[in-house]
Amino acid sequence: MAGRGSDTMEHDGGETISDVSFPLGEGVSGRGRSTISMSDAGEEAFYVPERRPSLDLGDGLRPMDTTHRHDVERAQSPVYSYNSVNSDTQFWPSDELDEETELSATRVQLERTESYSSGYSVDSDCETRTRKSQDAAPKEEGPAVEPPRPELIKNPDEKRHPALTVDFTFKAIRKTLEKLGKDDLRTFKITLWKRYPESFSSPPQGMDMVDLVDGLLEFYDLEVALQLTKALLKDLGLKRLDAYLTDLCKKNEVRYELRGTLLRKYSWMCEGVAQQGEHKAFDSIFNELYITDRGNAGPNIEHEVRKIDKLSTNRKKEKRITCSQIFDPDVIYEKHVSHIVTNGIAGVGKSMAVQKFIMDWAEERKHNHVYFLFPLPFKELNLMLKLKISLLEIVHTLYPETKALPTFECDEGKVMFICDGLDEYAHSLDFHRTETWCDSTEPAAMHVVVTNLIRGNLLPSSLLWIISRPLTSSRLPPESVHQVLEVRGFTNEQKEEYFRRRFQDPAQADKVIAHLTSCKTLHIMCHLPMFCCVVREVFQHTFREKGPDAELPKGLTLMYTRLLLVHLHVRGARGSASRTPEEERDFLMNLGKLAFTMLEKNQMVIGKATWKDCGVDVAEAVTNSGLCIEFLIEQFVMYQERIQTFIHPTIQEYLAALYVFLTWRCTGQNVLQQPRNSKFSRMFKDPGLLDMHRSAIERSLQSPDGNLDVFLRFLLGMAQTANQELLQRFLPDKNKCSSASEETATIIRKKIKENHYPDRNANLQCCLDELGAGAEAPRRSRSNSVKSQ
Repeated sequence: MAGRGSDTMEHDGGETISDVSFPLGEGVSGRGRSTISMSDAGEEAFYVPERRPSLDLGDGLRPMDTTHRHDVERAQSPVYSYNSVNSDTQFWPSDELDEETELSATRVQLERTESYSSGYSVDSDCETRTRKSQDAAPKEEGPAVEPPRPELIKNPDEKRHPALTVDFTFKAIRKTLEKLGKDDLRTFKITLWKRYPESFSSPPQGMDMVDLVDGLLEFYDLEVALQLTKALLKDLGLKRLDAYLTDLCKKNEVRYELRGTLLRKYSWMCEGVAQQGEHKAFDSIFNELYITDRGNAGPNIEHEVRKIDKLSTNRKKEKRITCSQIFDPDVIYEKHVSHIVTNGIAGVGKSMAVQKFIMDWAEERKHNHVYFLFPLPFKELNLMLKLKISLLEIVHTLYPETKALPTFECDEGKVMFICDGLDEYAHSLDFHRTETWCDSTEPAAMHVVVTNLIRGNLLPSSLLWIISRPLTSSRLPPESVHQVLEVRGFTNEQKEEYFRRRFQDPAQADKVIAHLTSCKTLHIMCHLPMFCCVVREVFQHTFREKGPDAELPKGLTLMYTRLLLVHLHVRGARGSASRTPEEERDFLMNLGKLAFTMLEKNQMVIGKATWKDCGVDVAEAVTNSGLCIEFLIEQFVMYQERIQTFIHPTIQEYLAALYVFLTWRCTGQNVLQQPRNSKFSRMFKDPGLLDMHRSAIERSLQSPDGNLDVFLRFLLGMAQTANQELLQRFLPDKNKCSSASEETATIIRKKIKENHYPDRNANLQCCLDELGAGAEAPRRSRSNSVKSQ
């Protein structure tokens, strides 16, 4: 046929069949038609014979002269008009035409040829061409018969899973098809056009991936589009890709349900101890935290009176980050950070940072590079210590929706584990002797699973975030820690934001902030979110009891006693061994004795020998009670030393005062002076308390560095009725002792009037506030106190 076409062109001059026959220029679809007719049907499909007896318009004596007239354009018009209707065919690249494209184009030519030939049945040449077209028609029409295709059914009663969205479906189908090779993708498009021609207005062979998937989703429902894609992949023998697409859909559903579980668990927060039943929406009470990339930086050493040298000599320049920047993609992929440890003292906001991270992921606000997020709190892992269990089973136990997956490894994003509260873990971790375990589906002892998860042997490509108090996290092997962060609580701006969000009345919020600013010690300690919570509860109670114009309490002791009780409550909630009130009192007195001894020497660092002398276990003081902290200091370039201190100098002063007070209540002994007969001293109306107050005042005034000034405030506040009620379980009897407030206040006013220690008058005025007698003092003294701070 091609040969005859060539002969015909040579006989007629050749120029009659040219691109000029397409008035819109050489479009893609035009090139496609021309190429197909040349290769399959030859020029005969468009050629108009010269001899047309039935159309001669002469006098009947001679045939019509057709030498210079060939109605080629008119003969081509039927085919061109089809192209104009099917405009999408203009986008076919000529080099991508394949078997199905040629078949479709040929079919169009045949149909037009038959129509054309029927008008010239008297022309023998046309009859020949018509017969040839009719002979060819069965051959070309045979493959056009639609093969059996799977029936695409959408159950109208079946509710669509909320995870199945247009965005996900588009990405899933596209990602699956992108895994096809060039030939397989071409075959997929051909089969798609052959079986479901209604999906597109033109063959999809020339479409890019975006247009192809868009076309499917525009014509079909999401479920049907997925069903169609999977059916074609299966019929083409691409069962692995069919399974891959099914797995994508299943993981997407599990991910959606996991987000819902985490939202239900972490979207509410119970703030404070006194109001355990009051839950608030987390986002309504969350404040940003002060987080740095410097671990082991030591405690906050700001102090109202004492000048304390910074204990950490870490020369690294710190960088401040936010909760949302933890596990930032740039850090993960550029710096190859996959294991992060976050330290912080008790009450500094570590768990709040964790909850913020989880909420951001669950609500799809941040961390979209994390595909699965599994919080594994150690207090929940403690419940499985006796089990032989695999990492996969741990996840299935805590998050049952994941049971639908045989594994949660995926290349769609990172798998992340958050292990909060390493210091709460009830089993010791031995990274030197514990066996290596690399199979996340094989059961083992819990400590083996946890140890190898930290080592990076289980799911090496996953992300791991460990949150702990410093003592425990410092025991982790360095090769398993890629970055160390430290939570330091609130900055001054964040403190103000905290109280403005807690006190809805702006006037009350302004009053609280002004009060805290005027009391330097309270303002410093509000860097701890836990302490802010204590202050908030006390002030809210004051407003409820005395009205919005009430004067806020100026004393420190009540706030610190509440903070102590919160620490002890948290200790019990963490699963530490329970202690009787007497054992708790002995622990506090031993730790307080240590604090008092160091305070007299103006020391903060607790040496190893000191721990042995006081009879307090380091782990109990640092890890369980949270009243002390361990951190590293750089003595030399290549040498670091572990040291322990109290979490803040004022905590040391408070515990020292508590020790002095409890010793007097339990034994009648005044540790500030030479021991005397306790029975003799109790024959009078608590003369020992007034003597103790007098001794403390004298010791404070004679201290050259003021290291006993804040201690004196705490000691005077210990005997106040409200404070004794809080400490009742640690007192030897239920009878409250007289506070001796009036007598002590008289002594203090006399000292202020004598003015022998002018630089201590500010602290003496604060002592009157602690006794509740500060309102009687002249306003001049109070203003001087504030200015001096």
